[in-house]
Parts: sequence; C-alpha cells; structure tokens
Amino acid sequence: MPKHCEPVHISMVLRHGTRYPSLNDVKKIDKMLKVVEEAVTSSMGAMQIGELRLPWKNLFTQTNDKLLTTVGEREMFDIAKELLRRFPNLLLHPYEPQKFDFICTGTTRASQSAMAFAYGLFEGRGGLGTNGFQPVAILSKSIDNDPLLRFFDVCPKYLTRVKDNTTALLEFKMFKHGKEMRNVLQKVSNKLKFKSGMLEEEHIVGMYTACMFEVAIYDRENTWCELFEEEDLLVLDYLSDLKQYWKRGYGHPINYQIGCPLLERIVTSLKNATESSPEETMHGAFMFAHGETLQPLYALLDLFKDAEKLRADNFPQQHERKYRVSRITPFGANIAFVLYKCSVKDNGSKTVEGMQSFMVQVFVNEELTALPCCKNQTECSFDMFLQCFDNRACNLSSMCNVERDTSEMFPVES
Repeated sequence: MPKHCEPVHISMVLRHGTRYPSLNDVKKIDKMLKVVEEAVTSSMGAMQIGELRLPWKNLFTQTNDKLLTTVGEREMFDIAKELLRRFPNLLLHPYEPQKFDFICTGTTRASQSAMAFAYGLFEGRGGLGTNGFQPVAILSKSIDNDPLLRFFDVCPKYLTRVKDNTTALLEFKMFKHGKEMRNVLQKVSNKLKFKSGMLEEEHIVGMYTACMFEVAIYDRENTWCELFEEEDLLVLDYLSDLKQYWKRGYGHPINYQIGCPLLERIVTSLKNATESSPEETMHGAFMFAHGETLQPLYALLDLFKDAEKLRADNFPQQHERKYRVSRITPFGANIAFVLYKCSVKDNGSKTVEGMQSFMVQVFVNEELTALPCCKNQTECSFDMFLQCFDNRACNLSSMCNVERDTSEMFPVES
C-alpha cells in the first residue's frame, strides 16, 4: 500500500472459476478416445501408462457443458477472503447495494462465481441463517446483448473479420501442422506403440485438453498428462497461446479495441470515487466474466505485450514470452484497480490540512503489477492514470460497423 494512503475504492474484473469442459472440448476428447481405444483393443486389448488405463471412461460429459465446478466455487470464495485480508478497512463495511456493485454475464458459471465471491466477502455479516448469510444484488444482461462484458459477441466487424475468418488464425493453423507438433505426434505415437498415421494433430489436442481438465478439476497429473514430456507441453501451450493471441489478444487490433467500454466503465468508477464524499463513495465494483473479457482489457493496458508477435515460425524465441494464457487468464483470473486517497505532506513531512491526492495500483491475479503507461511503476498518480486511459474514443457501434469500411481487406498481420 502506498505510504500515507488509504484505499477508498476497488474496481475488479474476474474470470469465472474452474469449469467443466465445453461441449466442443468433450467432443474432441470423445473423438480422440474412439481412435485410441480402437487401436488399443484391436492390438493388445488394454494398456496402462501411469494411472492412464485404456480403455478409458471419459468423466467429462456433454451435459456439464461449461458448468462451474466445486473447485471453481472455492476459488472465488478464497479470492474474496484474500481481498478482505488485504483491504479490511475498505471491504468490511456492511453490504449496501449502492456501495457494492456486482455484475456478471448471463451465464451460470459467471453468476455462480459472483455468488461464491459475495458469500466469501460478506460471510457472517448478514442476517440470515446461523452463518449470517448476506443476500446481494447481482445484475446481468442478456448473453446476446452485453457490450460491457461480452463485447466479442456483439461486434459484427470482429465476428466477420476474426472469429469467422479462416485466415485470421493462420499462425495458429500453421503451427498446429508444423514440425514441432509433428514431433509431439510422433513421440506420443511411440509411447502408445501406434503405427505412423494412426494419430493426427487433432487427437493430440484432445489428449492435451483431457490432461488440462484432469489437472484443473481433479488435480491429477498422472493420467493423460503422462503421455507428454515437459518439452511437449511447452509446444502445446504455445499452440494454445497462438490461438488466443490472434483471436483475443494483440494479434489483430479489433480484438482488443472492442473492450474499450469496459475500460471506460472502470475509469468512470474510479473518477466517481475521487469526486464523491466519503459517505457516497462506492466501496467496490465487481464484474464476473470470461477469459475473452480479460485478454482484450490487458491489451488495452499494454500488459503482457511481447516485443515480437507470436508466430508459427518463432516458437524457439518465445520461451520467455509474457503472453502465456495459462498464467494471465487461468480460471479465476482477475484484475483489480485500487484507488487510494493520500495525505499531502509539507517539506517537514507534516500533513497539509485540506490537501489530498489520489493514487492507483493494479493487481493482476492478486499480484501488484506495473502499468507500462505509468512509467512501469506500481504506484500511479491518478492524474497520470487519467492521461493514459481517460477520454479515449470509445464508440462501439461505429467501431463495429462493417459497412463503414467494406472496401478494406482484412490484414493477416505478422
């Protein structure tokens, strides 16, 4: 905490907690299992590698499509408790709807995450039941019309030029079928004693998906992860990062430009807190959304930006890259903007009555993080913060209007 300062407001954006795999991910795993198990049963009947026993019963079902897990509930509860520990004077106030703002996207995983977080924040301080439950208001918009937290679903230009554009993810596709992935494919085939050509890159992705969710939900590294060496996982991590970089991150400017309403909302919340009396200041604004929400926001703040773009041909040079999705937007990822009111001292270090200033700190995944725009300092004067991020042009309708520039060919940047 900055010297001679006290926190007066926090604005926070959180990704939901750990969830079950998506319908598409479950289908990838099932497709992979069909090929693997047919090969195993036809040749040797059964196989065991570590705790991976083939044939394998897939615990991930299509009916649990992206539902929040109990692990995810606990993550959000614990994040709230950590915030309370760090900022007790700010967050131990009794709940009032006008002092604590909770917003989530119209998905069950986001709304349950918001509830678990709110329960952790106000546990024992409400008036209901033996545990002092505190009901809170959690607002959301339709999943099809949420320009604040699901801007990626409501922008025609983004949808046509990136999400549905076959060339927008060219670097990802090139790497997926490149030499590094072919090497992983060969090593896994050898480990399974499969003939060349029995497995394809898509099956390796299915195994990697199963590996990641086994770790995230069941804390098991000895099933599907047993098929990969450490260097294989580095290749697969890079494949995942390439997809997100070009679909949600720095790859194409429209990816992150459409996140400006969210940054604008955060800046406005901080400004309002500097202009309000202590009795009127909102203590906290908490927004629960998705990894696709956080990545564009990071890019607008110039966070985790590498000197070179992530490409299919520069994997060896990117081992120390900043843009690692597993680190910056894991389940439960979050970014918090904390506003402090600070006393102004004279040359004799005495408090000057009636004089005050404001400071901003940013925490990413609960770690204090320097903003590039604030001279890479972890303490940013509010005036400098506003110079960086206030009054940016943010007209989502104009930005997303495809008809305004139909003559412009979409560039595949490199």
